[in-house]
Amino acid sequence: MRILEQTPAKYDHGMRILTLGRIDRVKREIVSAWVESGHDVLEVGCGTGSLAAMMIRCGAHVTGIDISAKMLATARKNAPEAEFIHMTATEIGKLGADRFDRIVATLSLSELSEDELDFVIRISFVLLKAGGKLVVADEVPPSGWWKRFLACLIRWPLAALAFLLTQSTTHALKMFDGLVEHAGFRIVYRRVYLFGTLALIVAEKA
Repeated sequence: MRILEQTPAKYDHGMRILTLGRIDRVKREIVSAWVESGHDVLEVGCGTGSLAAMMIRCGAHVTGIDISAKMLATARKNAPEAEFIHMTATEIGKLGADRFDRIVATLSLSELSEDELDFVIRISFVLLKAGGKLVVADEVPPSGWWKRFLACLIRWPLAALAFLLTQSTTHALKMFDGLVEHAGFRIVYRRVYLFGTLALIVAEKA
């Protein structure tokens, strides 16, 4: 999200447009259903810190990482109680094994290559405590021809807008279930939005 990342004040508004407002609903569900007081949470791709602030308010301890220094500067203002680190998703192994109760990623894993995604999922398993959960909200390919058709009608204009804003494209998380299960996770929850193009997926460290 290059252009939006250079203007953090517009980032959250831009993400609402690109998801037709669903991302706010997803974030509220993440906080209310999957994050508890006392949890140690790692947020991969924390952006402006809006979700970090919500998780802090519910009593969690949050570490956020992002590749954009400007986004991190805004995140530190929005959630001063959290710890924010300038690093890429593929560097999270430096944070230590068996450290986190939750690892959360919203609209960030779809920016990774297939190899990077596989690596981040596998290292997330290492970073999580026993029984910890990987909580991901991101683009996924819809199932069924009619959902794919409706998705095209809705998502193509949004994808074009996203490209104009960012000069880059994201990739739906293909074969995501297989990747997390191969890493040792067990999927315990899934909810889809926008005709199956956006999903909230929760996977538990078995």
